[in-house]
Amino acid sequence: MSHPLPADLAALLSKAQALAERQRLDEAAAVLARASHPEAAFRRAGILSLAKRFAEAETAFRAVLAVVPGHSDSLVGLAATLIELGRPAEAATVLERAARARPEMGAIRYLLGVALDEAGRTAEAERELAVARAAVIAPAERRHLLPWEVYVQISRRCNLRCTMCGHEVWQSNSGFIDAALFDRVLAECTANGIKTLHILSGQGEPFLHPQVFEMLERAVAAGLEVGIVTNGTPLTPARIDRLAGLGLAYVQFSFAGWDKESYESTYVGARFEKTLEILKALDRALPATGRTRFVVKAVAAGDWEQTLGKTKAFLAGHGIDRMWTVIANNFGGTVQCGRFLERHGVWSQRAIEHHRRMPCRVLLKSVGVFCDGTVTACGCYDSNAVLKIGDLGTQGLAEIRQGEAFRRILDAFRSGDLTAVPMCGACDDPFG
Repeated sequence: MSHPLPADLAALLSKAQALAERQRLDEAAAVLARASHPEAAFRRAGILSLAKRFAEAETAFRAVLAVVPGHSDSLVGLAATLIELGRPAEAATVLERAARARPEMGAIRYLLGVALDEAGRTAEAERELAVARAAVIAPAERRHLLPWEVYVQISRRCNLRCTMCGHEVWQSNSGFIDAALFDRVLAECTANGIKTLHILSGQGEPFLHPQVFEMLERAVAAGLEVGIVTNGTPLTPARIDRLAGLGLAYVQFSFAGWDKESYESTYVGARFEKTLEILKALDRALPATGRTRFVVKAVAAGDWEQTLGKTKAFLAGHGIDRMWTVIANNFGGTVQCGRFLERHGVWSQRAIEHHRRMPCRVLLKSVGVFCDGTVTACGCYDSNAVLKIGDLGTQGLAEIRQGEAFRRILDAFRSGDLTAVPMCGACDDPFG
């Protein structure tokens, strides 16, 4: 399925991909059903699986394999579907066949480990999972553990207390990065070939920083792909106009709700009507065809399916369809959400029963820099620096990532035993 595709088929695939990126999975599957080409059938099978229509996905993957026997990605997709359907022994048979053809493919070894484990073949399962874990870590080791991306906290302070966030464990709610340290972050990115800078951290609203725009301008001028995540509440019409002209790679706006009660009970401290007007103004200022990708990220806890569905419908009614919905995670084990999964020893709302813990890809590809220069292994959730691996005030990123503190965490992920690693051992992100 690597030959050039006819123009009409390429257009259909592009349309389906655009729908899938907006999480309109049923519509994307319906579009792909119009074509008989194996590539369309394969993509449709994958989308059916994402939509948790597993019985249909099994039929679709088998149809692809009937036309293209031995297609490794379809074998992997079929096996993953069989695991979800509670048929691990069948999945193992499929994967053993795939592994013979593609022994280097980490996804095959991972799924084979899961299937063997669920089929009761524990010792064999651990051997396969160990190979899969090593395969995930290998690209970082080839890069001498240098990160590809940096998450930087320019503001420790946040003006909200969102229910899906780990704010209850914050040890402080104040502090801004100074200009010299921010420039040090930019210099380290340049020196180490790092191209992506996320203005994002486990705590803090970046637009509360009094020099946020000057810092964004310097980061873009340094040639970095810069993105920022915000709750939007500090924005004004003038600030939105300035933001739209910066040339950022992306702006991500956190919003979930469909009326005053649903929004304000999640984003505690915000005002629904005001935030909605800010959101609509930003959506107009950052058109879909522009340089800066704009997306609304809706994170939901509790009855998340209802919350996300209603949020998506509400925003669509206001002409906003650039939206990404996710189930709330447990914020590095600091938030007890969903149910406690005995097998994995974590709280989670996500369907991770058929998953196993793997090396965290965010940890492998990035570091987090706090506003005081502390460097954490986890830029996503570690608000209190319990995963501190260095200090940018006295060390470079290469030295920090190659140091003993980071290697201890990496070796724990390699072994699959995170009992001695705070946060990571209780986090549900490394599953699936």
